[in-house]
Amino acid sequence: MKPPRRPRTRRTVWSAEEIRTFLKSIRYDRFAALFLLELTTGIRRGQVCGLKWSDVDLDARLITVHDNRVVVGGRAVEKAGGKTRNADQTISIDRTTVAALRRWRELQDTEREFFGDAYHPGDYLFTYQDGRPPHPDTIRQRLDRLAAAAGLSRITFHDLRHSYATGALRAGVSPKVISERIGHANVGFFLETYAHVLGNDDREAAEQTAEFLLGDAWDDGGRSA
Repeated sequence: MKPPRRPRTRRTVWSAEEIRTFLKSIRYDRFAALFLLELTTGIRRGQVCGLKWSDVDLDARLITVHDNRVVVGGRAVEKAGGKTRNADQTISIDRTTVAALRRWRELQDTEREFFGDAYHPGDYLFTYQDGRPPHPDTIRQRLDRLAAAAGLSRITFHDLRHSYATGALRAGVSPKVISERIGHANVGFFLETYAHVLGNDDREAAEQTAEFLLGDAWDDGGRSA
């Protein structure tokens, strides 16, 4: 007999209101565009830290998730490919995120010109002033500080990914599309992971559909269940 499956731990997620509070609070942080990209795509921490400008097409509003910057023995190293099938997957990005990345690139171009030959040659999308990419753990620590400064509950970087998926579900995006965008192995795994969200949406769907179809045709005299 197979052992019973352990119930999945429900992750901490931010609501849409909390996400807006966070983004408004970090608007002028150096890595604001990084967190915006994460919250509008749900890609993994290593993937967002590993992105290079060659992976980005702002005119077409596309990014290709390719390399990972992972932590091995405390050091950040680049690892080709990703964890699952979205290791080399092209996904769309929204207009707001594209505009933020354009502004970020303008700042980065100014810094590249200032540092000249001393600028790090890695072509990373997100960098410090001299072109060095941030350590993934540094980004995690920065998230902790920024969330606290915004008066929000502590959340892990991986929870930002879950916040994106939960928000996309609530926005009415197909589970299959979300599953493909965040690189889950299959849509069944995604549905199992987010069953609690879908359950709430199912109840809302029942009420909204009945209200639309029935109107006042089945008036119970003001009584409610």
